[in-house]
Amino acid sequence: NQLAHVLRDRGVKPDTLIAIACERSLEMIIGILGILKAGGAYVPIDPNYPQDRIHFMLEDTKSTIILTQQHLLEKLPIEGKEIILMDEPELLNGYSTSTLAPLSQSHHLAYVIYTSGSTGKPKGVMIEHVSVLNLSQAEKDFCNISSQSRILCVASISFDAIGWDIFGALLNG
Repeated sequence: NQLAHVLRDRGVKPDTLIAIACERSLEMIIGILGILKAGGAYVPIDPNYPQDRIHFMLEDTKSTIILTQQHLLEKLPIEGKEIILMDEPELLNGYSTSTLAPLSQSHHLAYVIYTSGSTGKPKGVMIEHVSVLNLSQAEKDFCNISSQSRILCVASISFDAIGWDIFGALLNG
C-alpha cells in the first residue's frame, strides 16, 4: 500500500506503464502489487537482458519510472528515468499503509510483456486485468489450488509464465 501511495503521488493512473527490473525476490512481488494497487501496469524487465533490448523496451513503453534494486542500477539505462529502489525501504517512510481506492477496471492493463518477436524485434503484448483473473481461476480449477496449496515460482520476471506462479498463488489464497 505504501508503494502504491508513492506511485500515485508520481501520477500513476490506469494504463500507466511502470518498468520493474528486479531479481526474483520479495521486492519484486511488492513492486508488482504496488504498481497494480496504484492503478498502473507493470512492464517486467529481466536485468540480465542485453542493454539494447532493455533500452528498446523502455523507449517502446515510454516508461518514465523504473522499480529496481540498488545492485542492478549499472545494468539499466536510467538516464531521464525516475528510479525507485525497492531495497531502500526508507523511500516509504511517511506514506500511509491504508488501501487506496481502486482505479483500474477489468479492461485496463495489468502488464505488458515482451516476446522475442518473429522478426527479431521484441513485441509488447498487453494483458488486461480480466485476463489475469481468468488465468487465476483456470489455474485454481485445473490444479485444484486452495489456501493450503504451495506454488513454486520458477519463471523469470520477463516470462509470461510468472503470472501463473504469482497470481495463481496470491489470488487463490
